[in-house]
Amino acid sequence: MVSGAWLDCCDRYERQRIATRDVTMKSNRVIIVEDESIVRLHLRRSLQAAGFDVIATAASAGEAIAAVDADCPDLVLMDIELAGRRDGVEAALEIRSRHDVALVFLTAYADDNMLRRTEAVGAEGYIVKPFGDEELRATLLTALSSRKRTRSVQADRSRTEHPRRDMSSGPRLMIYSHDTFGLGHLRRSLNIAGELVANFADLSVLIVTGSAAAHRYALPQRVDYVKLPAVRKVAPETYEARSLDVDQESIIAFRKNLLLSTVRDFDPDVLLVDHSPVGMRGELRPTLEWLDAERSTCTKILGLRDIIDDPSVVRAQWQEEGIYSVVEKTYDHIFVYGSREVFDTVERYGFPESTAGRTTFLNYVVENDDDTTISGPGTHDKHIVVTTGGGDGAVELVAGTFLDMLQLNGGEPSLSGTILTGPFADEASITTLRRRASDLSVEVHPFVETTVPYMKGADLVICTGGY
Repeated sequence: MVSGAWLDCCDRYERQRIATRDVTMKSNRVIIVEDESIVRLHLRRSLQAAGFDVIATAASAGEAIAAVDADCPDLVLMDIELAGRRDGVEAALEIRSRHDVALVFLTAYADDNMLRRTEAVGAEGYIVKPFGDEELRATLLTALSSRKRTRSVQADRSRTEHPRRDMSSGPRLMIYSHDTFGLGHLRRSLNIAGELVANFADLSVLIVTGSAAAHRYALPQRVDYVKLPAVRKVAPETYEARSLDVDQESIIAFRKNLLLSTVRDFDPDVLLVDHSPVGMRGELRPTLEWLDAERSTCTKILGLRDIIDDPSVVRAQWQEEGIYSVVEKTYDHIFVYGSREVFDTVERYGFPESTAGRTTFLNYVVENDDDTTISGPGTHDKHIVVTTGGGDGAVELVAGTFLDMLQLNGGEPSLSGTILTGPFADEASITTLRRRASDLSVEVHPFVETTVPYMKGADLVICTGGY
């Protein structure tokens, strides 16, 4: 009788222990990064047997970053020695810069040099090979507990430093636009902001932009901007500071911190993200995560131009970087600035059904037309306007070729021209164009607030065809 009762008690205890473990573990979602397939398989089996939810595995730094971006886990178990150009420490640094996850390093050795490199990551634990299952389980549970306490302290501090504002004030809209090239994103943001404040009397709009030309534009009432340090795109996914003498990682960290502090202090009711779902090089991720955790009532909208890039390129990039998952989980609405009859953004870029159901085509964003027309110099029969957008790269190709055409044809006395170089054209190019245009009926303007009056006064427009 005693033995039977004891067995029943033990059985009930074991069932309760397993149930408690399952409840405790079900949120412990782990990604394993290990380039040895046999070790990776052993780790998966060990963690699953211990009740962890292994949601993905990866064999390289690139695979690890993409897996975390696609489905942010609670913990990443990261082998330091990985095949390929980047090792586990570099992968961990990039993951930590994007996501608030626990990190445990796995290594065959832990010398002073390795410890110094990993110190910058701030990992919650280390496991030195060979190891036992109990050691593995205990280290991961300790790491998760440590990260949870850190998050709790940060959340308490955030609530103290950034309490919810008095909601009796008018609604607030924050527009994020990375603005690394040209003027299209900034002008679209300004047009949207101007139209909204004209129709909603108590709305305040804050534009967060990286455009180096933001100060040149007149702002409507109740619209202001925060300037991010300017960058320029020099290669695919590669940027450099436009003015400051700092490296790429430093300028991105600077912008990332400014974005997060701005959204905390402004506390918007609506966030409109222009074009880039996670920002330049993921700089918007911490802001989106903070809003999810601390301001879940903030409506998040992704605004996309209809044609982003070649569909095969966009699909591959969004799949690799986990953008489809971010859009699905983060954004309440997707607005497309275009016409579905002209270009079906949803179909061409492969939006999942649930995302497609939250997508609205708004038609094109254009400037209000006040009937102002600016004609060319003199009384020539025909006037040509040449515009090169922001002036980052096409000034000589477009405007220089136009002047070559006029000169080769003896100045074309029946023609006049206006060249709008854009504010980012370098001074040397502007000086050269003005010198070459001095003997022709051609004006050169580095910056105009709007090109519409010039285009309305033209018989022909030559442009770089941006938004």
